Amino acid sequence: MGAGAAGVTAAAVLGQRGHRVLLLDANATCPPVFKAEKIEGAQLQLLRQFGLAEQLLPFCSWISEVHAAFDGRIFKSTPYEQLGLTYSSLVNTLRERLPANVTYRVVRVAAIHPSPYSPTVELATGEHLAARLVIFACGGSPALFGGLGLARRVIQKEQCLALGFNIAPHNSRAFPFQAVTYYPTTTADRIDYLTLFKIPGAMRANFFLFRSISDPWVREFIQQPRLLLERCVPKLPQVIGEYTVTSRVESARIDLYRTEGEPQPGVVLIGDAMQNVCPSTGLGLNKVFTDIDVLSECVPGWFSNHAIDAIQLAHFYQHPRKLAADANALASAVYHRRAATDGSPRWRAHRTLLHTKWRYSRPWSAPLMANRALKRA
Repeated sequence: MGAGAAGVTAAAVLGQRGHRVLLLDANATCPPVFKAEKIEGAQLQLLRQFGLAEQLLPFCSWISEVHAAFDGRIFKSTPYEQLGLTYSSLVNTLRERLPANVTYRVVRVAAIHPSPYSPTVELATGEHLAARLVIFACGGSPALFGGLGLARRVIQKEQCLALGFNIAPHNSRAFPFQAVTYYPTTTADRIDYLTLFKIPGAMRANFFLFRSISDPWVREFIQQPRLLLERCVPKLPQVIGEYTVTSRVESARIDLYRTEGEPQPGVVLIGDAMQNVCPSTGLGLNKVFTDIDVLSECVPGWFSNHAIDAIQLAHFYQHPRKLAADANALASAVYHRRAATDGSPRWRAHRTLLHTKWRYSRPWSAPLMANRALKRA
């Protein structure tokens, strides 16, 4: 249930491993959605392990080096493999290339009826579908939780606000870099960081803040992004050159939450359906793909048993690798918020140490970046 990043990847992986899968979603294609615009590190390793990375490469911009910048200078340059792409490209590409034993059906689910032997899904059409296992991957749709005895608990309301937009160089054809992460010098604007990275046809900007979507500052940024960037990151042109904002600003408010309740027999929750991730941590797809990796290990054992009950489901929910991914995502979310906003002596000292380290690290300059870009070309 659900053919977003979690559902479609789970269907593809289980289909590749010989299982018959029916994938259900209310939309024939994934519409443009502002989320998960980079694949990196462990996420990319898992995609390769699943045999799905090659499918995405034609629709990505490949990034091999990421610069970190602070106070108008680059203090670190790291070889790091990333893929830049839109979320809809990720999802729709995987939907179009599902294995032959995966059937994709456009339909809305009305209810789930758990059972350790043969859970059923009731469709909006009135039809009932029997299955061996129901995988709930509708992270943003908790409407069906009531029938499963589950509830969503908010851990941090308005944990983070993400703003997304495109930029272009003012007087040249291309930027002299593939990706830059720029950190603020002050907590006054409640900024975590600004990250710039290539996607097909554009240089994408993701701006992570700890502000309310109703904050007048946010409304002003959406209306005049270039002006607000001049105010809160005034030395950015010293790193990337002069630039213009070339698209409208998209926004996404994130409440940090976790789903609670007794696991229902024959039904398993993956990805954001169980616990979401603050996007500023960059760990959203880590959690999704780890869930799928652990799930694919559990399914053969479940199917060899007569019933998929709470004891069997605990093999997934209590798996050490899954627990570690969940805990890491939550701890990272707490760290990012405190590091950017907490005014206590401990966190002020932490920021001072970081800023001192960044300020006196070996400097990198925009001209040097340009020379490096020319050598790569």
